[in-house]
Amino acid sequence: MNEFSPRSTSIQQANEQFFPQTEPTTPSYLVTRTQQEHSILRWWYKIASPSVPKNSAPFKEQERFRRGRTGSQIILGLYFLLIAAVPAGFVGTNIYLIPIVIGSSLALILGTALNRMGLVNSAGIVVVATFVVFPTASIVSSPGGLSMLILPLYALLVLPLLCTVSFFSPGWVFLMALGNSLFTLYSLIYLPRTAELSAILAIAFFGIVTPIILVQIIVSIVAYAWVQGTSHALTRADRAEELARLEFDMARQAEVAAEQKRQLENSIQKIIETHIRVANGDLHARVPLTPDNVLWQVSGSLNNLLARMERLRQDTVTLQQMKFALQQVHEENAKLRRAIGKGIY
Repeated sequence: MNEFSPRSTSIQQANEQFFPQTEPTTPSYLVTRTQQEHSILRWWYKIASPSVPKNSAPFKEQERFRRGRTGSQIILGLYFLLIAAVPAGFVGTNIYLIPIVIGSSLALILGTALNRMGLVNSAGIVVVATFVVFPTASIVSSPGGLSMLILPLYALLVLPLLCTVSFFSPGWVFLMALGNSLFTLYSLIYLPRTAELSAILAIAFFGIVTPIILVQIIVSIVAYAWVQGTSHALTRADRAEELARLEFDMARQAEVAAEQKRQLENSIQKIIETHIRVANGDLHARVPLTPDNVLWQVSGSLNNLLARMERLRQDTVTLQQMKFALQQVHEENAKLRRAIGKGIY
């Protein structure tokens, strides 16, 4: 059995030796964003926002976190809107508004829980559906038909736009705007309305409808541009993060290669020095390399060879000594026989 057990090292082992691995962390652009968030909202994010993804998470998961975080901000604003709508339910004939607010609140709580669990798409469906129903139900259920007091409620139709662009792909906002515009036209044309509103619509129908639809278009374009810009910025940031990690890995590989080169040169020099000592007759020389050295296998074989050569030389010396001793005994025996032959004894 060999006296030295060879063991090779790899680049990965060298990486682990010189640069210990660390646990995945949050991407730097997400860290910067979360650090800049207002402290008042942090408690809310713990309730309604998905958890911040790790650095090892794919960009799709990071984008889902962005949508969930933005959605949690929208949800908080919607809670305040529902709270503000409660007093209106106790004024005049607006008592019908109370069940709508209660139902919307329960649905919003469900959406908050789903968003916190990371089910951003499901939360978006619940929230968008809720705030499509909230203004439309308030408009449709108006007692006595549509009146002049109902017209400001059409402004609430921007809520589904904001919810849609926050939770889903930005292109969906235009589909939602189209649905809101069609509902506006249908309700003002076909739903029951008061004589006052009918008279005004007969005179200035387009003057009333156009601002409502124009608001839908403007909000949709602005929201789309805002979300698209944010998504592109995050994509560039993610690519920059990947490039930075790649550059770091390349620099680390270069340092590992340089360290291995230095170790290799030192190891070769030690092997050469050992050869010189052996050439000068020093068979006790050994290559002083440790098992983690890249040339450990070569040095181990050389050291084994030198150990065997040293044992062989010792055996040769011992054999020569025995041969010399036997020769002396043989000579003494020859002298003794000659002396006996001459009759000395």
